[in-house]
Amino acid sequence: MIESLSIHNYALIDRAEIGMENGFSVITGETGAGKSILLGALGLTLGQRADSSAIMDKEKKCVVEIVYRVDDYRLQGWFEENELDYSDTVLVRREISADGRSRCFINDTPVNGKLLKEFGQFVIDIHSQHQSLLIGRPDFQFDMLDALGRNQEQVSAYKKLYRQRRLQLERLEQLQEQVVVAFREEEYLKFQLAQLESASLKRGEQEELEEELKLLTNAEAVQSGFYRLTQQLRDSEYSVLSVLQQCRSVCTALREVVREAGEYEERLHSATLELNDLAEEAGRRAETVEYNPARIAFINDRLSVLYDLMRKYKVEDTEALLAVAEEIAGKLAGIQSYADNRAELEAALRKTEEEMRQLAAEITAARSGAGEILRQEIVGLLQELGIKHARFEVGLKSSGEFLPNGTDEVSFLFAANKNQEPGDISRVASGGEISRVMLVLKYVLSRTRRLPVIVFDEIDTGLSGEVAHKMAKMMREMAEGMQVISISHLPQIAAGSTVHYKVYKEDNFRHTISKIRKLSEEERVQEIAGMISGSEISEAALAAARNLLAQG
Repeated sequence: MIESLSIHNYALIDRAEIGMENGFSVITGETGAGKSILLGALGLTLGQRADSSAIMDKEKKCVVEIVYRVDDYRLQGWFEENELDYSDTVLVRREISADGRSRCFINDTPVNGKLLKEFGQFVIDIHSQHQSLLIGRPDFQFDMLDALGRNQEQVSAYKKLYRQRRLQLERLEQLQEQVVVAFREEEYLKFQLAQLESASLKRGEQEELEEELKLLTNAEAVQSGFYRLTQQLRDSEYSVLSVLQQCRSVCTALREVVREAGEYEERLHSATLELNDLAEEAGRRAETVEYNPARIAFINDRLSVLYDLMRKYKVEDTEALLAVAEEIAGKLAGIQSYADNRAELEAALRKTEEEMRQLAAEITAARSGAGEILRQEIVGLLQELGIKHARFEVGLKSSGEFLPNGTDEVSFLFAANKNQEPGDISRVASGGEISRVMLVLKYVLSRTRRLPVIVFDEIDTGLSGEVAHKMAKMMREMAEGMQVISISHLPQIAAGSTVHYKVYKEDNFRHTISKIRKLSEEERVQEIAGMISGSEISEAALAAARNLLAQG
């Protein structure tokens, strides 16, 4: 429910603080007094478009705040989902600056207009004579039928399956596209894999062959070098080893005289052994190196094969070629598994659709029963509200396909006159008739579930007498389980309320401003008497006002 509404610097309202009460409240005032301004300010807290031209004082910003009590609305999950701090009392604030910039807050946390509008849909419902769009919407009509049919659990389960089916269809469609592409590529992939497999690729082969080719093409220089190394180390007249042997002899002669000479001799001996081994290895290696034209040709041919494959597949080495081969093999294996995957998806889809069909049949049966109950109730209530020849029907037929709300197509059909065939209510009903139909629909709906705050904006225009009295009675009954606010020009509606607010204009030294205040019991008598007789309030009007209040 709305606990309070605060308006600063909006249109003709300089400052207004309104404490709202539960039950049935009415707001009255002369035409042009500012009731529409009040609704406009309320609309700002619901995410409606901000217009800087509505700011009274351009030197200040416009601020509209509304406080809701939301502990009965089960909104904790929504607050958590949108990372907002939850409390049973929620403050919504909208600020508009003179340059047109707008800021929105929920519990002092900045939010965007979309989130503000979404929150507003949970807590408040505004109806006016021109609200023909809502009543013709299938989702609203289904909502009515499902509330009366008490099949929300089935509808919720169906919607979950509907989303699941949509995902399954998307996956199946994607798989079909992949299958088409895959089978189109299968032969080429097989050719590529055969080409790579026939190359008998080995890890590190490229580097080994390149190293061997370098050696073979330089065989003469390598062999000559190793022979020269052996000669210089061991086989020449003045070889390194012969010089080392002479040095050892010197150290041997000095060993008895100089202590370090023995250590030097041992080190020279170790060096001699090491260099002798090196000379032996160089000699043997020289003998193994041989120029081999046939082997060179073979290596060149093999490297040519590898290089061609690398260029083709745009890779740098044989390891990358092996990775390409693995990838291609994986694609081919995937192609072979497409049929199995498709069969699994199709089986899952059939299971989902079977469950949906069963739920849809239950939903249709519940809606059919609810439609007949709704028809009888609506017709009776509309006749009480002055549409004596009212006819109301719920058109329900099978679409033959799965839709977001089931397999049904729905339409509310209405006729106000005798011998008139019922037609789509949003097209054939007048504004006043739609207002009364909306009222009775909400009246019936309020008996089955808790609704948000309902604001009726002059939906009683053109009514009077007993019809207005019955409308007030319906609003009062609705207000037993929710907060109902009616902006009205009718004394019968005003008298039926439990709380009465008046919007009025007042002149100050600068300009005319609109104000709103709660009326006392005696002020209510005066206000209702004025609504009956006009500016000149007679004793008869006062008596009539008191009588209306007593009936209310």
